[in-house]
Amino acid sequence: MVLAPSVAGLPTYRFWGVTVVRDELFLFAALLVLWATLGRWIYGDAKARGSEWAWQWGFGTPLTLVAGLDVMLLVVVIYLLLRNSD
Repeated sequence: MVLAPSVAGLPTYRFWGVTVVRDELFLFAALLVLWATLGRWIYGDAKARGSEWAWQWGFGTPLTLVAGLDVMLLVVVIYLLLRNSD
């Protein structure tokens, strides 16, 4: 991690030839925490409700982030509508 100069005067860093602003690193860290906790929460909720598909929901939902944050949030809404309500 090397501190790189910025035209706008923002603190930037270079990783493997890519220059990023410090705020982008914070956003990436926040999305990583959201990604990990969302999968864990959905898995735990589906398991507690006796779903046979618990690990698929828990593992597959965070993977939809590859398609975009809006798609992942749509899958969470679909899960909330389809889960067994006790």
